[in-house]
Amino acid sequence: MKAGLLGDRITGSLFLLIGIGAIWHAWSLDVPFAADPVGPKAFPMVVGALLAIAGASILLRPDEIAWEVGDYGRVAVVAGTSFFYPLALEFIGFVLATALLCFACGKAFRGPTIGTAIASVALSVTFLLLIDVVLGLPLPRGPLGI
Repeated sequence: MKAGLLGDRITGSLFLLIGIGAIWHAWSLDVPFAADPVGPKAFPMVVGALLAIAGASILLRPDEIAWEVGDYGRVAVVAGTSFFYPLALEFIGFVLATALLCFACGKAFRGPTIGTAIASVALSVTFLLLIDVVLGLPLPRGPLGI
């Protein structure tokens, strides 16, 4: 087995195990019903399921994942933006922080500037409406109140 393919199998296995562990842990969470309309299980279960699916797809992939020139930079942009996203939520609010995160990720994957900007704003407003208005879970509004 080639070194790259072995690395893919190890990465896929780790993602799969972490995802299953997150789902298992989330299943054991128990708080009073009135504490949160959705409950504490939803988010870690969704993230765990996504990690498990990603891990299984990497693990079952027949070929080695090939990296292109610039891939490491794109991964660094997405990781860095994702790291600063929760820190920015309180200061600039959900809509602006989410729009900036979406824009950075879109540009990292070579999206057109105008289309990426429009889609980023549309996604952040849609998420705000779904989470804040429909589900009734308050999100940080930031200094602009949006």
